Amino acid sequence: MTRVLSLAALAASMFALAGCPEGSAVAQSADAGAPVDAGVADAQGTIPWHASSSTPSSPPAEPTSERASLELLQLTLTSDVQKKEPVDTLDVAPPGTRVYAHLKLRNRSQDKRKVHVDFLVNGKLRTPLDLTVEPSWSFRTWGYNTMQAGDTGELEVRVLDDGGATLATARLPIKAKGKAK
Repeated sequence: MTRVLSLAALAASMFALAGCPEGSAVAQSADAGAPVDAGVADAQGTIPWHASSSTPSSPPAEPTSERASLELLQLTLTSDVQKKEPVDTLDVAPPGTRVYAHLKLRNRSQDKRKVHVDFLVNGKLRTPLDLTVEPSWSFRTWGYNTMQAGDTGELEVRVLDDGGATLATARLPIKAKGKAK
């Protein structure tokens, strides 16, 4: 009975969460919906990611440690986030525009966790972000970096867990006239 009560409390807390106000560099949201499909990468800017060895058709095994309970399900580099979802998938980072890193994570622990996101331009750190991940089956959060008008080269986005392990890395060329899919 104790387990049922803690799951009910977890579900209630997930519905009580709200995103950050308009114009914020980061926003977060829990989603009690269906699990995210973690198939093969479909574009350069979208990286589905499963840190566990379980398949979507079978229930995942219980984590063996606290660190094993945080999974990055998907990283999408996009030009905007609306209604908690990326509006497109970028294949280039246009100078003078915002590039959002939209993350879908699974936090199977009972505690809030942190992920760290670094935006690097030509290997130099431009924007570091720390994002809180609430306990959730599918938690969405995002942050952005505004490309400078004179930027050229490459944008790299790194996502690290709270233990410092790299969960994912995505790269985009910085070019004028970027295309969105």
